[in-house]
Amino acid sequence: MFISPLTRTLRYLSQNAPLRTVLIVPFVLQTFGAVGIVGYLSFKNGQQAVNDVATQLRGEITNRIDVNLKSYLAIPHQVNQSNAAALDLGQLNLEDLSSLERHFWQQIQIFDSLTFAGIGLENQENLGAERADDGSLTVRVSTIESSFDFRTYATNANGDRTKQLSNKPNFDPRTRPWYKAAVAAGKPTWSQIYPHTKGITSYLGAAMPYQDRSGQRQGVLLTNINLSQIGKFLQGLKIGKTGQSFIIERDGMLVATSTGEKPIRTVANKDFGAERIKAIESTNPFTQATAKFLAENAIAQTKTPQQLEFKIQGKRQFLQVLPFSDDKGLDWSIVVVIPESDFMAQIDANTRNTILFCMAAFIAATVLGILTARWITTPILRLN
Repeated sequence: MFISPLTRTLRYLSQNAPLRTVLIVPFVLQTFGAVGIVGYLSFKNGQQAVNDVATQLRGEITNRIDVNLKSYLAIPHQVNQSNAAALDLGQLNLEDLSSLERHFWQQIQIFDSLTFAGIGLENQENLGAERADDGSLTVRVSTIESSFDFRTYATNANGDRTKQLSNKPNFDPRTRPWYKAAVAAGKPTWSQIYPHTKGITSYLGAAMPYQDRSGQRQGVLLTNINLSQIGKFLQGLKIGKTGQSFIIERDGMLVATSTGEKPIRTVANKDFGAERIKAIESTNPFTQATAKFLAENAIAQTKTPQQLEFKIQGKRQFLQVLPFSDDKGLDWSIVVVIPESDFMAQIDANTRNTILFCMAAFIAATVLGILTARWITTPILRLN
């Protein structure tokens, strides 16, 4: 009859191994095996818990961004519609530039989410009110009388001009992206994101062509929001410990980010002294690496929410991409990325504790096995 080598080895050990060894080894192996299996299952359950928490967290954050963006971006178009209605009803008069100026100043004071409200006219005149970066309110006016110099004035608490702050010669609103976008669309629309005329930040303009009762276009109503305000909202979100969120257009252009990075950079030979940047050109390595992953896999083009995982320098990252669009031309992607390490601190601590527990259990089992074996074998050996 054939006997396998393993069977012969076990038979030999059972016949020749000391009784003390036979008693100790199975006891120790069972104890170590049980503790090891419990530790492994604990680690795997911890990893699954991390995946579940990461899935819930990035889903909640992207949904929160989506809801707030919809609410925030609705206001500029509502203001334009209100101004158009006031013009139609005769409450505002395009010939009375002083009253228009004060009206826009009051709107900016009421709607603190707006950075500019005004109108550009077909005769090249332009006027409106603007919120400066320090929160102060200014009026900006370009008229035939000023030879179309676009002048910015500080104002007092009543909206009266106090002193001139800046001047841009021969300004023509009809050449601006927001004006062209509204004329081309023939309806309320978003302009392309464009640098502020000082080149220090970027605006997104809600533009609406305005026609008189005869159907003749008189100009374009404009209400701006500063993209830095979206960035400030993103910065206020708690995304794990080191997670990030940013918003990009379908072509990869950066809109806003939770890191405080501006979506434009100063360039001397560009119009208005600045140009936009792509997310893959971000100065933040984490943002840049995430954007490259999105670009390489064409994920930013998706029309459905995506939850993915990828690695940066060998470390796993949890990613969610949520499309964001509206009926006025916006087509963005909301991106939330959270490093796995943000969740693994407790899991790693539990793993270390499990390893220490296994070692302690092994040592304790060995010592107990030796003592037990000695207690059992001593009388037998004495009898023998």
